[in-house]
Amino acid sequence: MVKYEELLKTLENGINSEEGEIRLVRKSQGRFKEEFNFDLSLGSKPLLTLKVFLGRKPYWQPWVEVFGVNPNLRNVFFGSEAERKLYEFLSEHFGRIFVEYFEDKETTYELQKGVPPALSRLGFELLKLGYTYFRDWYIPEGLMEGGHKIQAEKPKTEEAKKRHLENLKKEFEEFIGKCEDEGLIKKVKERYNFLEHEGSS
Repeated sequence: MVKYEELLKTLENGINSEEGEIRLVRKSQGRFKEEFNFDLSLGSKPLLTLKVFLGRKPYWQPWVEVFGVNPNLRNVFFGSEAERKLYEFLSEHFGRIFVEYFEDKETTYELQKGVPPALSRLGFELLKLGYTYFRDWYIPEGLMEGGHKIQAEKPKTEEAKKRHLENLKKEFEEFIGKCEDEGLIKKVKERYNFLEHEGSS
């Protein structure tokens, strides 16, 4: 289970980054007792919201959703140390994460061009943190499920990890065979080669 008090304390104390301090400014109850909403700021400005689900044994596992990035901060947050540090912190507590990418124009473009979610700009940040199962949730109408988000999960076994990475290799090869954007191909190849190098080191 998630160490809720530790999670809360870290966010209340703040996470330092080059772009400013990420800090909890408001906490509210979610739809049920295990769910909470955390509004975070970056410096003095509203940044985003975390929806935290602590899990309910034996049926539901914990997860966290990152959404509602302030449009005025998207060019500051995406690709920044603040973004990386937030995901790194969340990865220590959650084996399943959902990240909304609506304001992340690079990730949106790449997914529209057929880049495998794990090798998109956003997905690659999560892949480096040990998440190996990926799914792109693109729901045009949005509704209760949200509109544009990547789901990522850490493998529970080595066998699952191997299976996930084999699937990623197939997705990568299919993308390379279909894509006609040489610049995008180069970028995705660099990400995949980094993964291959890390796996063999």
